[in-house]
Amino acid sequence: MMKKKILIGMLMIVALMAASSIVAIANDIRVQLDGIYVDLEPAPIIVEGRTLLPARAIAEMLGGDVYWDNDLRQVHIYHGTTHILLTIDDATAYVNGEPIALDVPPQIVDDRTKVPVRFVAENMGVDVDFQYGTVIITSFATSPVGALVAPIDFILSDETTLTAFYTPVVRRNAEAVVFIPSVEPESVWYLSIRYAAGYGTAAGLGEQIAKENGIVEWNWRIGSNTTVGDWPVTITGNGETLRFYITIIEAQN
Repeated sequence: MMKKKILIGMLMIVALMAASSIVAIANDIRVQLDGIYVDLEPAPIIVEGRTLLPARAIAEMLGGDVYWDNDLRQVHIYHGTTHILLTIDDATAYVNGEPIALDVPPQIVDDRTKVPVRFVAENMGVDVDFQYGTVIITSFATSPVGALVAPIDFILSDETTLTAFYTPVVRRNAEAVVFIPSVEPESVWYLSIRYAAGYGTAAGLGEQIAKENGIVEWNWRIGSNTTVGDWPVTITGNGETLRFYITIIEAQN
């Protein structure tokens, strides 16, 4: 009995030492974005040799949008036409629907979501390195009107708010995206966009069925001859009609 108590006590000490070592390492981690040091709250941590940063902070710092699904414990990150889906304590992530194995799964630490920085950042189109206790993030040249996604709120007929994400400014020959993360599963939604020459006919427009997790999304390419300007988008589904505009600009030289 005494040996058992001693063993339990030793295991508790080891666990506490391991936890304190993670915190000590975390306090020493610095984050540098394009040569400028940034302070992140909460602080980064290291788990099994992998650096985890707060999900919202890293995504928004790189120009993305974050949606947290509390019921499914999932983080949705949208950046341009890239949709990153991570589930807490699940070592499988999804990028545009394709499964990718993670070395370390996302975790909730002190009530804040932490995600593996290299996986998230590189899938958002930036380079990541780790040198001498510093996470070095180098963004590639990002157009100020690149395919960044913005949230837009709609008041529904029952006076609740539905948030969608969309590319407000899209270049010719680039992809536009519209994403609604929280609709009724398997509900049918229809999106149309009207240009100067008439309604768009690109693949990816039209009818989409919401997935089991309540996500419905559209991705389509803007044609090289599409007239530059502000064009109305209409989404219908579940008895609701959502309207907004997308701005088309010249292709980047």
